[in-house]
Amino acid sequence: MKQDDALKALAPASPSPLARLPTHYRWVGIFIAVALGYLFGLGGDQIPGNGDELVYAHIARLTAQTGNWLPLVSSYDFMRNTKPPLLFWQALVAGQWGEHWTLFHLRVPSVLYSWGVSLMAGLLTWKILQTNSSASPSAASAAPQEPAQHAITLGAIAGIVYLTFFSSYRYGRPYLTSSPETFWLFAVFFVLAWSPSRMLASRWRFPLIAGLLTGIGCLYKTFAMVIPVGLALALCYQIVSARQSVWRIARPGVVADGLKVILCTLLALGIFSLWFVVDPQPGEVWREFVLGENAGKFKSAQGYLEVALRSSGGVTGILLGYFTNAGLLLPVAIGAAWAAWRSHRQHRPVSDAEKILWLWLLVVMVIFVLPNQRSARYLVIAMPAVAILIALHWQRIGRVWFMATLLICIIATLLMGLIGWGATRATHDAWLYSALFWLFLALLLGACLYGLFKPDATRHMAALAGFSVLFSLAWVTQPFEGRLGRFSAESLAKMQGQTVAVPHDFLGQFERYEFIIPGARVKPYLAEKPVSFGELDSLLASHRYVLVQRPVGEKPCGQCRIVDARWDLRTSKNRKEGNMAAFRSPETFWFAREYLVERATP
Repeated sequence: MKQDDALKALAPASPSPLARLPTHYRWVGIFIAVALGYLFGLGGDQIPGNGDELVYAHIARLTAQTGNWLPLVSSYDFMRNTKPPLLFWQALVAGQWGEHWTLFHLRVPSVLYSWGVSLMAGLLTWKILQTNSSASPSAASAAPQEPAQHAITLGAIAGIVYLTFFSSYRYGRPYLTSSPETFWLFAVFFVLAWSPSRMLASRWRFPLIAGLLTGIGCLYKTFAMVIPVGLALALCYQIVSARQSVWRIARPGVVADGLKVILCTLLALGIFSLWFVVDPQPGEVWREFVLGENAGKFKSAQGYLEVALRSSGGVTGILLGYFTNAGLLLPVAIGAAWAAWRSHRQHRPVSDAEKILWLWLLVVMVIFVLPNQRSARYLVIAMPAVAILIALHWQRIGRVWFMATLLICIIATLLMGLIGWGATRATHDAWLYSALFWLFLALLLGACLYGLFKPDATRHMAALAGFSVLFSLAWVTQPFEGRLGRFSAESLAKMQGQTVAVPHDFLGQFERYEFIIPGARVKPYLAEKPVSFGELDSLLASHRYVLVQRPVGEKPCGQCRIVDARWDLRTSKNRKEGNMAAFRSPETFWFAREYLVERATP
């Protein structure tokens, strides 16, 4: 009996249900969880984004009020036809023509597009690995099931990596153009890379598909998108299909391939040109969009060379854009580029699908170096290719690059804790965050440290930690999206139909108050710096109600009546203290009070 007990003690414990789940299924589950994480805090005012979102929301709201699809309407003539109509029509449908005009409803289509892009990244990674494994008899014969499971795992990792890019999180959730245009334009190369030989040999089917997809992408962004797509397709026909150098264009079939690219380009331009047909003011579209919004990007008050060499908006920002867009995964992106270069030096075979992705990356970078207005944001349309190439080189990326990512995640997690601590000090509410929030940060730190010192876990922890930090960023701002960041129901009822002067420091920023005080007539005033008591008195002389922001602890005004107050994470930083104030006094650096004040009656 004792011997049986001893044998039972020595026997390995039965694995938990999670441990019994195959690895590739776990990664697919993590990918789904990360995708759903994009919905957390989606309707909030504080999510990472871009100021242009509110410009588009302003145009869409006023257009919805007319009850017509076109022409687009704005309070300002110079920011009316800023983008093609498909972006605004998307808002009209999502917001049900003003019936459900909330940030959440406007942003849901962007998230759906981001999910679609991440799914394409995962599926294409799986397809490339499956094709490579079937082309390698040694790998297939050794373990028939392992290559398939490995392909699913890395496909899920590609989707996670894309959603973890800060550019995806910043531009793929707000009501902006980046996620829709990325979906439709990358879909061209997804279809091409899925079956390169078949698509490149297609006489008319693939050019029609590519033209249709590009045309829809143009109706979200600009007709100029045909340039990078057309050039990338031309290079794919030349390098991938004909196996020729870029310069050797005198080859059999070059005319037929050129006609395919022309067909794709003309179809895309024809779809975009429908805007001029259906818009009742085509002349305004030409003047504002074609000449102002597009041709204007090549104009500058400074010389072209001066703008190209400056630190902000220069060529360097484009050349490094793929890495900076990766955000917390910047070291991993650098490591992937280095691993790809080493593979090239070692003459490792590169599949046609990978060549197509590299050509798309190269063309997008070269094209967006040319305008005078440059931003790494313009490279977002090619970031799915970056995610796929990272996943394909996942095992060849040096561990040191993943360790660097974990170190950045540790610093970012500590920063989230600092912001949370500052919030509790500013609001004097020790229970502002639940114990679960602090436990999450502690577990995240522990996971990062575990990945640093456990070589087998470094890559896995880096893949998980990146999005966990982004999730903690949404979590730390969550209390200010609820009761603390809103005016009371009584105050909102009182503001119905009333004119309220609201501050803004960027074009279109006043539109955020359409969601904060719905039903009020918003009238913006410029507030690039904190408004003084004298300036506020002047505003109150002409407006009964004024919204004014004050740092924590400062009085809102001298002679006025406070109607209500809310917390805001957007505050004018004290330039005298500098950025070190974020660590010395986070409660005043990160947070401010926004007061709804009323003119005091004699």
